[in-house]
Amino acid sequence: MEARGKTMKRHIIIVGLFVLIFTLLGIDYTYTAHADEQDRLEIKVEAGLNGKAKRSEGFPVTLTITNKQEEFTGDLVVTLPAGNKVIPIDIATGTTKSISFALPAMQEMNRFGPRPNQNSQQFHLYAGDWEDGHEVPIDTSLEVTPTYLPPNKLVIGVLSDRPDSLNYLKLTSFYGNNPEVITLEASDIPEDSGGLDALDLLVINDYSVAELPEQKQEAIKNWVRNGGSIATGSEPGLKQQLGTLADILPVTITGKKTVQKIQGFKDLYKKPIQANNLELFKGKIDKDAAVIYKDGSIPLVVEKNIGKGDITQFTFDIGHPALADWKGNDPLWQQIGDGNRQNPGMNSRNVYPGEDLGNIVRTFQSLANFNVSTLVLVFAAYLLVILPVLYFVLKRMDKREWAWIVIPVLAIVSSVGLYTVGAKDRGGAVKTNLMSVISVNEQGLGSGEGAIALLSKGSGSYTLSVNNAFDPFPGERRFRAPSQQQSYSDLPMIEASGNKATVQFRNVEFWSPRSVEVEYPVKKYGQFASNLTHGNGEISGKITNNFDYDFQEIYLISGNDYHKIGGLAAGETKKVNFDVKNKTFFQKPTNQAAYQLFGRPGQLGQQSDEQKKAALLSNAIRNYKDSSRNTPMIIGFTDESLYPVTVNGDETVQNNLHLFMQPAAIQLPEKDTSSLTSEINVPKVSVESGQIYHNGTRQGEQFFEASSGSYLLTYDLPETLSDRSFQLNELRINIKSRRNGLTFSLYNAKNDSYDTVDQNVASFNQKADKKYLHNNQIVLKVSSSADGPIEVPAVTVEGVINP
Repeated sequence: MEARGKTMKRHIIIVGLFVLIFTLLGIDYTYTAHADEQDRLEIKVEAGLNGKAKRSEGFPVTLTITNKQEEFTGDLVVTLPAGNKVIPIDIATGTTKSISFALPAMQEMNRFGPRPNQNSQQFHLYAGDWEDGHEVPIDTSLEVTPTYLPPNKLVIGVLSDRPDSLNYLKLTSFYGNNPEVITLEASDIPEDSGGLDALDLLVINDYSVAELPEQKQEAIKNWVRNGGSIATGSEPGLKQQLGTLADILPVTITGKKTVQKIQGFKDLYKKPIQANNLELFKGKIDKDAAVIYKDGSIPLVVEKNIGKGDITQFTFDIGHPALADWKGNDPLWQQIGDGNRQNPGMNSRNVYPGEDLGNIVRTFQSLANFNVSTLVLVFAAYLLVILPVLYFVLKRMDKREWAWIVIPVLAIVSSVGLYTVGAKDRGGAVKTNLMSVISVNEQGLGSGEGAIALLSKGSGSYTLSVNNAFDPFPGERRFRAPSQQQSYSDLPMIEASGNKATVQFRNVEFWSPRSVEVEYPVKKYGQFASNLTHGNGEISGKITNNFDYDFQEIYLISGNDYHKIGGLAAGETKKVNFDVKNKTFFQKPTNQAAYQLFGRPGQLGQQSDEQKKAALLSNAIRNYKDSSRNTPMIIGFTDESLYPVTVNGDETVQNNLHLFMQPAAIQLPEKDTSSLTSEINVPKVSVESGQIYHNGTRQGEQFFEASSGSYLLTYDLPETLSDRSFQLNELRINIKSRRNGLTFSLYNAKNDSYDTVDQNVASFNQKADKKYLHNNQIVLKVSSSADGPIEVPAVTVEGVINP
């Protein structure tokens, strides 16, 4: 009885100790700091370009802070859908300071702003470091609230000392809608190129870009390299006016000619531009530029690709009064404004390029592949071992009492084995997955998108660090349902200091992935040097790897086809020789090429290595290829590390998969007069009348959604043919559907009229070259009597190269 009492007392003591420990752990030592002075800092927020932003696109933010009291040093934290951006503030007494930054594309940023029952606070101010928690009261109504424009509205920015002279741009039509024209001041231009993402076109005329700070000039140039479009007029001293942009101009002005009218746009509008004493500027055309329109021997419009973007130079003053009354502005500016824009923010599935990669990179092998069937098999094997050992072996040895030891030992060994297999990613250093898509041109200049994921080893906070040039941002850019939204204290903290940028994930669960998206800065990464030639039905030549990385797989892809080249070490050269059987081989690749190579991407979180490659390549084709280049692409996969990553200050164990993509020129022999056939599946779409709701052709899809009206489908010859004098002998058109009362007609350049296409499979071979091939383009008109999807026909050209 006494022994039982002592045992009970020990139990009570032990329980009491546990209660005490849990009580101490549950004490909340929250400290709330209050400002000593009210109205200490006055903060003004300006968001967007001239107060405007485009939904689902990045935009600039400028904070103007005035300190009315003593010196203040601390952090201002701005809450965004994906995280909290930390902005250090150090401002002296009685001074005003401006801080500018760019926000990346995030869905539903417009949910911030005044609305009923608004309880969330977007700005938090801290005296000292935010981690110390000394929060200073701040006006809770302070928010980032630009005026949002519809995502399908084309936005034109204007830099001009005579902005009224370009007001006619407001009356032009793009896809059936008038554009939003924003007149920009020097103060509106951000220092970060991402702040210009709301623009589809930047028009510069009679403006001294050279007077802008150099960082803003570089921001404009990097925006173009990442897919932006610039249009500029010409005038004396243009090169000096454009500052650092002068080196990307397609025309170097050397002289001028005065004319009374311009007749070079007769393909767009029959009546010439009547402009008395208009100066046309002549000069040297850059070797990489293309003359789009000319008047006699004088170029009128010259275009040059710059990275993934382009610059279009008019050889006259585009603010001239005669242009305001000219009726050809619609087709001219639609052609320029549409340019090679690839819808940089979101693709046809409403997914950001970086977010698409983020969904793939969060797949860790132990999380993806260990499933219930594996557990069932392991348990069955465990039973098969236990039963024979217990029943036969121990019985034969007459040691059945050993079962009390054997069973626990086998259970422990099995558990350790299961944990070792299932949780191997938790051992050693933190594991990170890195994936990216980088697009370069033939000179090696490029940029791209990437994603990094880490797998937590236990619950707590994890700080991921990379070089500041990669501008990391949490991978979840979308608002969740109200019941699932994270609180301010749970959202990741985004900071930049010097050349290091960090994202701190707080309250991370045990064994859980977290990801960030990164942007590869515009710079030279290397290139695939190639001299590929087509002749006698085959492609031959050499490809040299001039990157610093070894590539495990290299492919040449075009249309729906591909050819495997194999691995290529840094500096290595490999011969290429294969037969061309596919009629789409000379054109830019479509998504089908990715699926032909690796199959469909598969279910998120469970992709195999091949499916991950399919997803990467599909992402690259949709978002990164230069759509103005109708040419094959060389792609390469490398598993080498491209940059260091640390988590909580320690290096990580990296698993890398990166895709590089580059246009590939294919030459034709000078004396080859053999017949060539090429199928062109994806045209450029423009509006004659009506409105386009979704243009799938921008992502390589073979349809678009539109209202009733008339639409022009322009099929560009592949560069392999257009670079030479191609003679069209036969044109075949395959119409896939005539639903909604669709009618088709083919532009006849010889008669300046449209020939009706009555048959679904039509062939034209009578004087096809003179009738239907004009400026290396074939134009089909499709007319619809009702709203709905329109499948674009496939066009096949057959002919020879003129000697």
